[in-house]
Amino acid sequence: MDPVAFEIEIAGLAHFEDLWKRTVIFARECGVARIGYHHLPPPGAPDAGELRVENDGFPEAMLAQYLEARVQGVAVLAGALQSSARPIYLDDIESMAPAGTRERAHLSAYRAAGVHNGLGMQAFGPKGRNGIFAIDLEPEVRRLSPRALGSLRFACQAMHLRYCELLMRELGEVPVLSTREAEVLSWVARGKTNGSIGDILGISAHTVDAHLRRIYLKLGVADRISAALKGLGFGLISLDAHEPHRLTRSR
Repeated sequence: MDPVAFEIEIAGLAHFEDLWKRTVIFARECGVARIGYHHLPPPGAPDAGELRVENDGFPEAMLAQYLEARVQGVAVLAGALQSSARPIYLDDIESMAPAGTRERAHLSAYRAAGVHNGLGMQAFGPKGRNGIFAIDLEPEVRRLSPRALGSLRFACQAMHLRYCELLMRELGEVPVLSTREAEVLSWVARGKTNGSIGDILGISAHTVDAHLRRIYLKLGVADRISAALKGLGFGLISLDAHEPHRLTRSR
């Protein structure tokens, strides 16, 4: 159960199926009975509308229930994970006593489906391309030891990053913006008007509009919001590109 050896091994895998199989094997060695993975592309990404889920052991009905809960905004564990940098156990979520009836019903459905010791963790990827791992530990394993949990977190993060690498190759080439077009789109994403962008960049509002028209054509969109979302989703722009940086020191 060496997470570094696992990361080295999966770096040589070229297929999603092989990557997932090796991840499942590693998870089993950590005391995991069932594991699922939901890949979450950022809004505006070329695959933003596609569902990418890997599953080993969870029944299809539970997967469907989870996806429906996400649509309805009541997927409690997933929501908590996306607001946390640490793994979360299902019984910890239950102890927080969610107020909504639908949320409680969603959690109860996991127990009804035989989830003994549920655990979730988030993985972080490039340009907001994150993922969620749903885990059910073996019945006799109520909590993972700190070492086992750390190893599993490392492996899941490594798997997610490799998944992202393979996916980027599959999605192919992304549109290319000129330096000026990227500057214009960055300010559009911040909500600036053409006039304001022109003042910032030292060009006319008419020139800004001309740049935007070329951006729309390259990205296949027809409005500012869609262009900004695609620019962020493709990783063509960053919202902090022109923001001043402050140096903070720990005490």
